[in-house]
Parts: sequence; structure tokens; C-alpha cells
Amino acid sequence: MRQRVSITQKSLDNLIFRTTRRTSRKKPIPTASQITTFDYVGVLLRAKWDRMRTAR
Repeated sequence: MRQRVSITQKSLDNLIFRTTRRTSRKKPIPTASQITTFDYVGVLLRAKWDRMRTAR
């Protein structure tokens, strides 16, 4: 015959093996000078000048 285990005892036994969650640190927000952006207009202008150069 099995011994009955209370619900409280079961929960306490399971809590032994649970690790505490470590909160990840939030990354600091970079300043405006640190952000690199894609220069879309520059690519279009370069293509335009390349076309003009090859047409001459």
C-alpha cells in the first residue's frame, strides 16, 4: 500500500528543483550618433552618376 503525499508536500518537493529566473539586463539605448542607417538616396544618386558617366 502506498503512502499518501499531501498536495503541499508535492509542491514543496517540486520547488526544490526549480531555478529562479534571472532577469536579463536591458540594453542601453544608443545615442543618435551611434546608430548607423542605410543611405537609400546615396545609392540612387550613385546609380544615376554611373549611368551618366557610361553614357558619355
